[in-house]
Amino acid sequence: MRFIYLGIAIFLSVQIIGSPSHANEAQAALTGRTTAYRYEIPESLTPEEKSWFKTFQEGNVLAMGWQEITTEILARTSPDKRQEQRIALESLGRKIGMEWCRQNRVRKVNTSMLQEWGGVLRKTAKKNPQQLAQAITYINQELDAVLD
Repeated sequence: MRFIYLGIAIFLSVQIIGSPSHANEAQAALTGRTTAYRYEIPESLTPEEKSWFKTFQEGNVLAMGWQEITTEILARTSPDKRQEQRIALESLGRKIGMEWCRQNRVRKVNTSMLQEWGGVLRKTAKKNPQQLAQAITYINQELDAVLD
């Protein structure tokens, strides 16, 4: 029953506000959360890949998206490092999303990797934020190894 109400709420939000991106902005305003950056969906992707790339960036009912994770991380980042880490996270998110959005039979990044990497970043930001640059570098190296 809860899912029916959730579906109705999402439908009405989209109808009233106009689009999912506006709905996300409205939700962010209501919850006090702001997005870390505005991502672009690569034109080279197929329509299905674009949809999955968007899901990766924005999340869904079951998982946080890269934007929300980035916002959480940057909120715990010292102001002098914030812009540098924003750029690094944006680059890493694009790279991960580009691979994860591919069809399951060919992609080299799976959902458990996303969960692991997101957890590493969130835990590092919470417990040891001065180590975030190293955590980002570590994940980027793991990703490069998987993609080779």
